[in-house]
Amino acid sequence: MSQKISRKVIYLAGGFRSGWQREVKLGLAQYEFLDPSLNQVQDPKRYTEWDLDAVRRSDIVLGNMEPSNPGGYSLALEMGFARALSKTIYFVDQITDAKISRYFEMARQVSNRVFPDLKSAIEYLASQEN
Repeated sequence: MSQKISRKVIYLAGGFRSGWQREVKLGLAQYEFLDPSLNQVQDPKRYTEWDLDAVRRSDIVLGNMEPSNPGGYSLALEMGFARALSKTIYFVDQITDAKISRYFEMARQVSNRVFPDLKSAIEYLASQEN
Protein backbone atom coordinates (compact mmCIF):
# COMPACT_ATOMS: atom_id res chain seq x y z
CA MET A 1 0.00 0.00 0.00
CA SER A 2 1.52 3.30 -1.04
CA GLN A 3 1.12 6.55 0.84
CA LYS A 4 0.74 9.86 -0.89
CA ILE A 5 3.70 12.07 -0.06
CA SER A 6 2.52 15.52 0.92
CA ARG A 7 4.52 18.46 -0.36
CA LYS A 8 4.70 21.77 1.45
CA VAL A 9 2.56 24.53 0.00
CA ILE A 10 3.91 28.05 -0.60
CA TYR A 11 1.65 31.06 -0.99
CA LEU A 12 3.25 33.62 -3.33
CA ALA A 13 2.56 37.11 -1.97
CA GLY A 14 3.70 40.13 -3.95
CA GLY A 15 3.23 42.14 -7.10
CA PHE A 16 2.06 40.82 -10.43
CA ARG A 17 4.03 42.99 -12.84
CA SER A 18 7.38 41.23 -13.19
CA GLY A 19 6.26 37.58 -13.31
CA TRP A 20 8.60 36.62 -10.43
CA GLN A 21 6.23 33.78 -9.51
CA ARG A 22 7.33 31.83 -12.60
CA GLU A 23 10.99 32.00 -11.46
CA VAL A 24 10.07 30.66 -8.02
CA LYS A 25 8.06 27.76 -9.44
CA LEU A 26 10.84 26.78 -11.84
CA GLY A 27 13.42 26.81 -9.06
CA LEU A 28 11.33 24.97 -6.47
CA ALA A 29 9.62 22.05 -8.18
CA GLN A 30 9.49 20.10 -4.90
CA TYR A 31 6.81 22.48 -3.53
CA GLU A 32 3.18 23.15 -4.40
CA PHE A 33 2.11 26.74 -4.94
CA LEU A 34 -0.89 28.94 -4.36
CA ASP A 35 -0.41 31.79 -6.80
CA PRO A 36 -2.85 34.72 -6.67
CA SER A 37 -1.40 36.10 -9.92
CA LEU A 38 -3.25 33.28 -11.69
CA ASN A 39 -6.54 34.13 -10.04
CA GLN A 40 -8.76 35.88 -12.58
CA VAL A 41 -11.31 37.11 -10.03
CA GLN A 42 -11.89 40.87 -10.35
CA ASP A 43 -14.31 41.49 -7.47
CA PRO A 44 -12.32 42.78 -4.45
CA LYS A 45 -14.43 40.86 -1.91
CA ARG A 46 -14.00 37.56 -3.78
CA TYR A 47 -10.26 37.90 -4.48
CA THR A 48 -9.60 38.95 -0.89
CA GLU A 49 -11.46 35.86 0.33
CA TRP A 50 -9.48 33.69 -2.11
CA ASP A 51 -6.14 35.17 -1.04
CA LEU A 52 -6.80 34.83 2.69
CA ASP A 53 -8.07 31.28 2.26
CA ALA A 54 -4.91 30.47 0.29
CA VAL A 55 -2.77 31.85 3.13
CA ARG A 56 -4.71 29.58 5.53
CA ARG A 57 -4.02 26.54 3.32
CA SER A 58 -0.31 27.27 2.92
CA ASP A 59 2.61 26.09 5.00
CA ILE A 60 4.85 28.96 3.94
CA VAL A 61 4.19 32.51 2.79
CA LEU A 62 6.85 33.88 0.48
CA GLY A 63 6.43 37.65 0.39
CA ASN A 64 8.31 39.41 -2.37
CA MET A 65 8.44 43.21 -2.12
CA GLU A 66 10.09 44.24 -5.33
CA PRO A 67 10.56 47.79 -6.62
CA SER A 68 7.77 47.36 -9.21
CA ASN A 69 5.17 46.69 -6.49
CA PRO A 70 3.12 49.90 -6.27
CA GLY A 71 2.79 49.90 -2.49
CA GLY A 72 2.91 46.49 -0.90
CA TYR A 73 -0.32 46.99 1.04
CA SER A 74 -1.80 43.61 0.16
CA LEU A 75 1.57 41.95 0.75
CA ALA A 76 1.71 43.46 4.25
CA LEU A 77 -1.84 42.30 4.99
CA GLU A 78 -1.10 38.76 3.80
CA MET A 79 2.09 38.60 5.88
CA GLY A 80 0.29 39.89 8.97
CA PHE A 81 -2.50 37.38 8.50
CA ALA A 82 0.08 34.60 8.05
CA ARG A 83 1.79 35.66 11.28
CA ALA A 84 -1.54 35.52 13.14
CA LEU A 85 -1.92 31.95 11.85
CA SER A 86 1.66 31.03 12.91
CA LYS A 87 2.73 30.34 9.32
CA THR A 88 6.37 30.34 8.27
CA ILE A 89 7.07 33.64 6.53
CA TYR A 90 9.99 34.40 4.24
CA PHE A 91 10.32 38.01 3.11
CA VAL A 92 12.25 39.08 0.04
CA ASP A 93 13.04 42.71 0.78
CA GLN A 94 14.05 44.45 -2.44
CA ILE A 95 13.00 47.91 -1.29
CA THR A 96 15.57 50.47 -2.41
CA ASP A 97 13.89 53.69 -1.29
CA ALA A 98 14.76 54.47 2.36
CA LYS A 99 11.51 56.43 2.84
CA ILE A 100 9.46 53.39 1.83
CA SER A 101 11.74 50.88 3.54
CA ARG A 102 11.04 52.21 7.02
CA TYR A 103 7.35 51.34 6.63
CA PHE A 104 8.21 47.68 6.13
CA GLU A 105 10.02 47.15 9.44
CA MET A 106 7.03 45.30 10.88
CA ALA A 107 7.02 42.99 7.84
CA ARG A 108 10.68 42.22 8.52
CA GLN A 109 9.99 41.59 12.19
CA VAL A 110 7.18 39.08 11.61
CA SER A 111 9.27 37.15 9.08
CA ASN A 112 11.14 33.99 9.97
CA ARG A 113 13.84 34.99 7.52
CA VAL A 114 14.54 38.03 5.31
CA PHE A 115 16.35 37.81 1.97
CA PRO A 116 17.87 40.63 -0.10
CA ASP A 117 16.79 39.11 -3.42
CA LEU A 118 14.63 36.41 -4.93
CA LYS A 119 17.58 34.21 -5.92
CA SER A 120 18.71 33.94 -2.28
CA ALA A 121 15.20 32.95 -1.16
CA ILE A 122 14.90 30.31 -3.87
CA GLU A 123 18.32 28.85 -2.99
CA TYR A 124 17.40 28.71 0.69
CA LEU A 125 14.03 27.04 0.06
CA ALA A 126 15.62 24.57 -2.36
CA SER A 127 18.03 23.51 0.40
CA GLN A 128 15.24 22.81 2.92
CA GLU A 129 13.67 19.43 3.57
CA ASN A 130 10.20 19.35 2.17
